[in-house]
Amino acid sequence: MITLILLGAAFLMVGSGRDDIVSLLIWRPLSAVLLCLAAVTCGGEAWRRGKSLLLFAMAVVLLLLLHVIPLPPAIWATLPGREIVADVYRAAGMQLPWQPLSMAQARTWNALFSLAGPVAVLLAALALEARQHRQLLYVILGIGLFSGVIGMIQAIGPSHGALYFYRITNNGLGVGLFANRNHHAAFLATLYPILAANLSLFKGKPDTLFFHRAMTLTAGCLLLAFILMTGSRAGILLAVFGLAFAWWVYRAPTAQGRVVGTRGRHRSRLVGLGVAVLLLVIGVIVVTQTPALSRLLETDPSSELRVRAFPVVADAIGNFFPFGSGFGTFVEVYQIHEPDKLVTTSYFNHAHNDFAEWLLTGGVPALLLLLWAGMMASAALLVLHRRRGAISSDPDYSTQILGRSGFAVIVMLALASLTDYPLRVPSLLLYTTIAAVWCANAYRFNRK
Repeated sequence: MITLILLGAAFLMVGSGRDDIVSLLIWRPLSAVLLCLAAVTCGGEAWRRGKSLLLFAMAVVLLLLLHVIPLPPAIWATLPGREIVADVYRAAGMQLPWQPLSMAQARTWNALFSLAGPVAVLLAALALEARQHRQLLYVILGIGLFSGVIGMIQAIGPSHGALYFYRITNNGLGVGLFANRNHHAAFLATLYPILAANLSLFKGKPDTLFFHRAMTLTAGCLLLAFILMTGSRAGILLAVFGLAFAWWVYRAPTAQGRVVGTRGRHRSRLVGLGVAVLLLVIGVIVVTQTPALSRLLETDPSSELRVRAFPVVADAIGNFFPFGSGFGTFVEVYQIHEPDKLVTTSYFNHAHNDFAEWLLTGGVPALLLLLWAGMMASAALLVLHRRRGAISSDPDYSTQILGRSGFAVIVMLALASLTDYPLRVPSLLLYTTIAAVWCANAYRFNRK
């Protein structure tokens, strides 16, 4: 229940990576309360099942805590990149105070508080049984299709309609339950392996299997239409990866039970084909009527700025190496290094390469955490590869299918992070946490 509440609330309330959205006033207390509840009710079982994931989460929390602990002037003033702060105090005739490692303390505290939701979901999801993880597939697919329909209505409706839930957003395009079209497109693209997993785990009669196959194929086509409505080129590329991962995840389901009579079988197929054709026609009509397709062929000024700003980010990484500037401090640090030729009426809110921003703000410790995460993902991949021949009668079949889909989601969002910052959106971070739990479960089951 904790997992479902947090996942649903996150997609409904915090589909933006900004720290000034009003819904955080509800989300932060809710996630904190549910974190305490998850720790009390699920902590022991979660530790038994996912010790490595919980140790990793604890390491992340500890690193952020170290960034906000005040240090004496003799220490912080000698850290790389702090000269400008020390010079300001000296120019004002003030003594150097105790300061934390973070260059912008409020931002780092915000980053620390934002971990309550993911840690709560991690604890709660690790304690779930296999049947409940199977149900999570339905929930995620339901959220995805609902977000896609919202995005379709946004794309064909007024550019500043009531269905745009965030003040700063991509008006005129389909953003669904998100503020950013690229984040919406990335989420939709990751649903391809989720669809494959859902169909692979089907259990039922042969006639029902045909209907499920038709619905899965239809949903896959609709996802492509929804992604096109976002106008996101990165989303289309991720959709290609999503289809490839769907092929990797999919295992032909085995129908159970007797086939019903000829009339019932034909009726099931006609209904399935009819619904599929109707939805596909609607999707094609809507896509051709939206401006998103023309947007795909236009030059994106924001993409050009990302490329031009990358040398500035690289220079800032060198200036703050090896300790970093403090998590969440990118805006202030970039403004210190920003050349006049890149100054515009809007500010550059993220590096649009989350690995570079992670290194800039977290330094070598953050790099070590990335390597740790990569090692855990590699270990899970080895297990999944070893059990690639699992069949539906195996006791770990469901766990392996979910593990494959979880690994696919993590890799796709990691690829998206090369040019964007999807995991700074709370809803997508919770989604990724669940995917990591699926990988951990597959690894744990194989190690028994």
